[in-house]
Amino acid sequence: MPALTLARAALAALSLLSLTLGGCASMAPAPEPAPASPAQLAAWEGHRERVQSLDDWAFAGRAAVKSGLAGGSVGVDWTQVGQVTSLTMSGPFDTGRLALTGTSDRMLITDGDGNRHLTQRPVEYLAEQTGWRIPLAALPRWLRGLPVTSLADLPAPRYELDATGRLARLEESGWTIEYARYAPEGRDRLALPHFLELRQDGMRIRIVVDRWDLGDTRR
Repeated sequence: MPALTLARAALAALSLLSLTLGGCASMAPAPEPAPASPAQLAAWEGHRERVQSLDDWAFAGRAAVKSGLAGGSVGVDWTQVGQVTSLTMSGPFDTGRLALTGTSDRMLITDGDGNRHLTQRPVEYLAEQTGWRIPLAALPRWLRGLPVTSLADLPAPRYELDATGRLARLEESGWTIEYARYAPEGRDRLALPHFLELRQDGMRIRIVVDRWDLGDTRR
């Protein structure tokens, strides 16, 4: 066999081996995150207690929502007083805005034309109107960087803490939440999220917090 033919055969064999090894590498499962250390868990408990004591708060920001091939960006104004949520989204709706007031199982929804609808199924109603399934019950905690369930009750692979004991990633209620940035807020300098991303199946919600308001008593 001529030398050129041998060289081509050798190159073809190397290419095939490279593709095979590359395919094996791409199919290898991603390693599970390392469990939180005792120091991280201790820092988390202190952080959790401080943030959980915050019952009344508000923020102004933006959200980019994608559901399947459809999506849009909205301005967000959220006020939380205990269990009661007041949320206004301004964006690509027929009437320009939607305002929601109430609890996760009973909300009054008002559009930009003043039309009102009282529903005991606000998540489903919003999904029907916008195509977006928004986890209204869990968001008051997730927005503050808190899980709904105690971390002690979650398997270790379902959450990650950063070096200072704050949530970096959480898997809960079928959603994956990732936190990219925190900043100190209010008189007590509470570390609160300024960027988070929520994902579930084909749904993705990215939230940017421009401004937190923790009330005059904390300034």
